[in-house]
Amino acid sequence: MPDLSGRTAVITGASRGIGAATAEHLARGGAYVILACSSPAEGRAAEGALRARVPSARVVGAGCDLARLDQVREAAEHITALAGGRVDMLVNNAGVAALPFTLSVDGHEMHFAVNHLGHFALTGHLLPALLNASEPRVVNVTSVLHWLGRRPSHRARPPARRYHRWTAYFDSKLANLLFTYGLAAWASDGGLPLRAIAAHPGLVDTTLGSSALDADGRHLEARLLRRLQARWHSPAEAAWPLVRAATDPQVANGEFLGPGGRWEWSGTPVRVRAARRARDVHAVERLWRQSQQLTGHPFPSHPVRPPWEGAF
Repeated sequence: MPDLSGRTAVITGASRGIGAATAEHLARGGAYVILACSSPAEGRAAEGALRARVPSARVVGAGCDLARLDQVREAAEHITALAGGRVDMLVNNAGVAALPFTLSVDGHEMHFAVNHLGHFALTGHLLPALLNASEPRVVNVTSVLHWLGRRPSHRARPPARRYHRWTAYFDSKLANLLFTYGLAAWASDGGLPLRAIAAHPGLVDTTLGSSALDADGRHLEARLLRRLQARWHSPAEAAWPLVRAATDPQVANGEFLGPGGRWEWSGTPVRVRAARRARDVHAVERLWRQSQQLTGHPFPSHPVRPPWEGAF
């Protein structure tokens, strides 16, 4: 990891798990880290916890409720002020998993709302601050389970219509990759220095996995998850693909990083392959247009052509 002195990083979901671990790695590298958490109180608590682990850290907590699009816009304004108008690294890490059927305040299925749509809006609203940096990066955190995703959507069928919480989660992780490739093409088409990079942590022992276990109770999927626990690695180790994506100068726009071990569950961060549907031009275009409409068009349109034409 290069010296990060003078650079500013924003990390969502930074109060625990790989978000907190990523924040610690970047803070130890010298970056000024803004911890974007679900509420201001959680942000202050995360700030105190990180200062206790790294007394020399330059860090500040902030609230950012990704499930509420109006608050995302306000959070982006606050974060921009905290960052002094320049953000070098944005790590879109926050997420939910295995929730029962729930709609956000804005009426969107909750996995899609938090894992994708809130991050899409936050990235768009932080775009001026990102473009004030010389080599800005956006890192979208997905999952190896994106391979099981089919078609992300903000609409969801209620439980009576066979809604399944894991299917919704898989779809949202596929959306993270589709957004990455769309953003990479959009930046390239506009001649912008922004790099969009995807990363996944492998199997990691976090509260996200624990809450999924709790939600599943005695079901078959819970027993399977408990068997996988033996292969989980720590948040500190799982954060390295995210850290490399955010800091390695050799990582190019549109790349995808993950653990290099067996089945990408753990190991040294390397370039990994995305599912074919994650690079489908029509899926990228469909999600981009839908996300723009649902979030109030935070990304300006290029006047030339749709940026994903011929991009993949």
